Amino acid sequence: MKRTPRTLAAAALAALALTLAATGPAAADEFDQGVTLAREGLKAQDPAKALKGLRQATAAAWARLPFTVLEVHLVAAPPTGYGQFLERVDNVYRPSEPLILYMEPVGFKVRHDPRGEVYSHNLSADFNLVDAWGRVVAGRRDFGRFNEESRHFPDRYNLVFTYSLNGLSPGEYRVETTIRDILGKQAHTVVVPFKIEGP
Repeated sequence: MKRTPRTLAAAALAALALTLAATGPAAADEFDQGVTLAREGLKAQDPAKALKGLRQATAAAWARLPFTVLEVHLVAAPPTGYGQFLERVDNVYRPSEPLILYMEPVGFKVRHDPRGEVYSHNLSADFNLVDAWGRVVAGRRDFGRFNEESRHFPDRYNLVFTYSLNGLSPGEYRVETTIRDILGKQAHTVVVPFKIEGP
């Protein structure tokens, strides 16, 4: 049987519902209520109600997801927004070129203030540049802080890091970027290999 995007989405929702049911009734209830609200909104042709339900279901699922990073890409130029990037064709750089890294963290802890209808999160980032022999040639802790508030749940969220490669000798390296979820007390490290070309 050919799988269409709709059948794949239905299968993903069913699998997520089973996961939520296994992790706790409260999360499963929030998720189910959100899906029900979204279905009611679709049936009534009510966009606000449908989207409110989808956001409620997303928030319930998000709270049960592990903190990780998706869609890690070396990019050719600074991205202009979420999912708006031009992927680089290789990982070979000239010494004067910046390394631009795009990523999408998911599952970080989000606080909701129902009085102001505001969602907030708090992430920070560390990095190490490591050579082929495992020596750290550069690095910094807390070089990026991302403490933000929004009236929408931040499920479409991206981070962009630009690393200067000035002073690195030709050879193979890796950049280790650690994203820390301050509120959730979790961390995830993304390792990206790259090369500096010779003269």
